[in-house]
Amino acid sequence: MWRAFIAIAEQGSAMKAAQKLNKSQSAVCHSIKKMESLLGHSLFIVEGRKSTLTDLGHSLLPRAQSLHNNATQIEALASKYQGQLMTEINVAVDVLLPFDFIQSVFERFYQAYPMVSIRVFETSLSGAGQLMESGSVSLAIAGRLPKETVLEPLAEIELLCVCAPSFPLATETQVFQPELKRYRQVVIRDSGNQNVDSGWLGSHQRLTVSSLTAAMASVEQGLGFGWLPAHSIADKLEDGDLVPVDLTKGKSRVVRLQLGMSPDQAHVGEVNTLFELFSNLKTMMVSPLSPALV
Repeated sequence: MWRAFIAIAEQGSAMKAAQKLNKSQSAVCHSIKKMESLLGHSLFIVEGRKSTLTDLGHSLLPRAQSLHNNATQIEALASKYQGQLMTEINVAVDVLLPFDFIQSVFERFYQAYPMVSIRVFETSLSGAGQLMESGSVSLAIAGRLPKETVLEPLAEIELLCVCAPSFPLATETQVFQPELKRYRQVVIRDSGNQNVDSGWLGSHQRLTVSSLTAAMASVEQGLGFGWLPAHSIADKLEDGDLVPVDLTKGKSRVVRLQLGMSPDQAHVGEVNTLFELFSNLKTMMVSPLSPALV
C-alpha cells in the first residue's frame, strides 16, 4: 500500500504508478482506497487522469518515502546475508599503524553501516595473529598473520632510533649498532602469549611497556632509547623533545604490515567492506619524514 501511495504521488496518476510497479491499475487503486478507508481521510484528489495529493497526502509522503527506503534496505540486507546479520566486527590493529588513518576508515564504514559496532584490539607482534587464529577477530593488521588468512600488503612503517636530549646517547656520534647494548632500550611487549621480540632489540637492559604511548613517553623522559614510528614522533623531533641517535648505519628500519581477513568471514558484506576500505585508503598513509610508504 505504501509503495502504491508513493508511486501515484511521484508519477501523478494511478495508470503510470501501475506501470512503474508492474501491477494492474485496479490493484493500485484498490490499495489506495483501502488506505483511505483505514485512515478515514482522502489521500488524493482525482482530476481527470491526474491525481493530486491532499494536505494529509503531502504530510505523509516524506515519511512514507523514508519508511519505504528503510524497508528496502532491510530486505536487501536480509537477502544478502541469508539470515546472518553482522552487528559487531572485531578488529586487531597493530599499535604502529597511524590512528588518524584508522579513524578515516571507520568514518567511511559508518556511512554505509551506521548500526554495526566495531571493537578494536590494539596489538603488537604476535598478538593480532593469535586473535585471528582463535577466531576472536574478523580483520587484523600486523606484520605476522596466519598463513590461511586472506592477506594483502597494507603499509610500510618507518621506525627511527631516537632518545631524549638528556639521554647519554644524544651526545654520542658515529655510533655502531653493537654499541647500543650499553644503553637501556624501551620496547613494547608482545601482546600475544608467544613472547616474540621485535627482532630489533639492541640492548640487554630493557624497559618493557604495553603501548606505543607509554614507549614514547618513556623515551621522551630519558628512561631509554627506542625505535619509534616516524609518523608519531615527527613533531617531537622538530621541537627537540627527541633527537635521532647518530648511528653509522641503519638509522631507520621498516615494519611491513599486512591486512588480513578471516576466510570464514570473507562472505560477510560488512567485513568485506571494512577490508576494502582499509585497502583502498592505504595511500593516505604518508610518513612525515619520508615519501609515501605504501
